[in-house]
Amino acid sequence: MKVKNVTIKKEGRLLGDEATTGTPSLPEKRSWLAHKWKWMTTCFIPIFIFGAFAIVMGVMKSSEPYKKALSLAQSNPIVKNILGQPIKTGWFVSGSVNDREAELDIPIKGNRSGGSMHVDANKYAGHWRYKNITVQPDSGGQLIDLLAVDNPMK
Repeated sequence: MKVKNVTIKKEGRLLGDEATTGTPSLPEKRSWLAHKWKWMTTCFIPIFIFGAFAIVMGVMKSSEPYKKALSLAQSNPIVKNILGQPIKTGWFVSGSVNDREAELDIPIKGNRSGGSMHVDANKYAGHWRYKNITVQPDSGGQLIDLLAVDNPMK
């Protein structure tokens, strides 16, 4: 009787311990976060950016120079006549505010037209001093100085 040499070949690659010890190892189990990191990054970056934007806008809109300028614009008869009432502000306030100075450009609009309000102020001895608060109507009219001498709200 003739004996045949039979060789058994394993299919696939050898994993981890199997290559050295000959015993099969289980594939490594990855966490949910490891599987979903691309999706999480794609979702959370826009949320983070929107959150930072909302905080910055909130700081600007809660500042005293912003509130003073809005109050002056809402009570000025010339601005009310040109833009209409009620006068409201837009979302995208630009500029900067810190504990010593403020320079803001504030979009405003009434029921007839819109415009842009510019505020320039410095803080001395704990009080804001306004160098400039003006409104430029979108219709291209003259610049309205809200700090003019004849303005009772100065």
